[in-house]
Amino acid sequence: MNSKPGVAAVDRALDILEAFRAGKPVLTLAEIARITGLYKSTILRLLGSLERYGLVWQRPDGTYQLGASLLSFASVFQDSFDLRQFVEPVLEQLVADTSESATFYIRDGEDLVCLFRADGSNVVRDYSVRPGSRRELNKGAASATLLQFDAGLRAPITREAMLVVSVGNVDLDMAAIGVPVFGANGVLQGAITLSGPSLRFTQEHVARLAPVAVEAAIGLSLALGATPGLLPPPLTTE
Repeated sequence: MNSKPGVAAVDRALDILEAFRAGKPVLTLAEIARITGLYKSTILRLLGSLERYGLVWQRPDGTYQLGASLLSFASVFQDSFDLRQFVEPVLEQLVADTSESATFYIRDGEDLVCLFRADGSNVVRDYSVRPGSRRELNKGAASATLLQFDAGLRAPITREAMLVVSVGNVDLDMAAIGVPVFGANGVLQGAITLSGPSLRFTQEHVARLAPVAVEAAIGLSLALGATPGLLPPPLTTE
């Protein structure tokens, strides 16, 4: 998480923008105040600045909606978006935190595809998975995660519900835990796994890995545009 100090007025303006949701794209002043917890006088001043830059529009009936200028930001983001720059640092940090191999998978039809991979630092680890590796969906943690969350995120989810564990389900000698990664509008982006030999993946070891993997998935999902209210809040803000 970003620990740099912010500017209060900017934070409040962004709180107003985040108040608008797909299910509630038009808001009254009272609704914005209720959602953000800000005084109406403060909201009106900030709305003036947001309107000036086309980020918010006031409708003829006095309600508010997001402005078209946000589309230009979205276009710039899409032009510069590179999934690798988001995922690879997360996988590398997972290896640093757990020593297990960390992999990011996506679903392609009925196949499972390894998109990114960071090898674990343990001497005994899985060498069979490389970026670009493809296999049929199976009972492993990555496949189970992609199948279980294929419809995306439509309601708030708990940390426990995000975790999928597979010990010896595909290969008796291998084990993994999987967690889903979501993006904007709750769309499933892929699955992160931590994998290693079954003998090492005891209940105690899985219990140590689970919160690290889930926290990484939450952070990556937020970075990819997932709705914060549907995900468990991050454990720390540092």
